[in-house]
Amino acid sequence: MEKISKGLGLVERALEILEKYKIRTVFKGCFIILIIAAVIGFINNPTWIFDKYQEWEEKQHTEKMELTYKNNEKLHIITEKLLYKTDAKRVMVLSLHNGNESNGGLPFAKCSAVYEALNDNVPPIAGQYQETQLSLIPFATELFKNGYWCGDVEELKRYDKGLYYKMKSNETEHFAAYVVRGIDGPLAFIFVSFDPVDTTHKCTDVKESIIQTGLEMAVLMELNKR
Repeated sequence: MEKISKGLGLVERALEILEKYKIRTVFKGCFIILIIAAVIGFINNPTWIFDKYQEWEEKQHTEKMELTYKNNEKLHIITEKLLYKTDAKRVMVLSLHNGNESNGGLPFAKCSAVYEALNDNVPPIAGQYQETQLSLIPFATELFKNGYWCGDVEELKRYDKGLYYKMKSNETEHFAAYVVRGIDGPLAFIFVSFDPVDTTHKCTDVKESIIQTGLEMAVLMELNKR
């Protein structure tokens, strides 16, 4: 009963204040009190806001990194699935990015291998495709234009002799390539290599599998980017 009486006393006092002053004035007074309290708190502990902001920033960074690790794991699995689905020798994903700027202020468009799935007894070659200037891969222009390409590496000679010899040096005779596109533009290339030429597969079948994989990758890459 004593607690109830105290509670009722507070309610009566609050009602008296509301009767004496307008509600708008009461809210203004509360707001001013909060500002004064915040200023006093900041004076007593000037690093509090900075510390809280740093804690929030670290939490956001940790959450983003955890999401990125999860998405990267999924991208690895998707790459492996495409390898076995197409019965390919190698599947490689090359991420498109910008590097340093030239003297004219124009960014250098580059690509780097970020995921690689290998069949049995196939050596990795992802290290050969790091920070590669797209200006050194004329085939990229053809790929951007059509979105998909499939055929024997011999056909590359008319587009890109450099890539042709690189493919030949890695004992690739037949391959398919696809552009993974995101909201703002291209995100990556997918290269699917076959060696020796597998007569059981068709470029149309590979196209269907690689497009489906590209759509799945686009979603995860956009999440990583944003």
